Amino acid sequence: MNFGLLLSQLPHVEESRVHYDAMLALHANEPHKLAVFWQRLKALVS
Repeated sequence: MNFGLLLSQLPHVEESRVHYDAMLALHANEPHKLAVFWQRLKALVS
């Protein structure tokens, strides 16, 4: 069964997509603090 075809028939899919995209926009992609620390440590060692 192809669930992609069923999703287009569900009510409020487009409204949900807009809400989901807005929620993703609120979470800015910033590097994780541990990753930043590790990159700086690697730069010091090399």
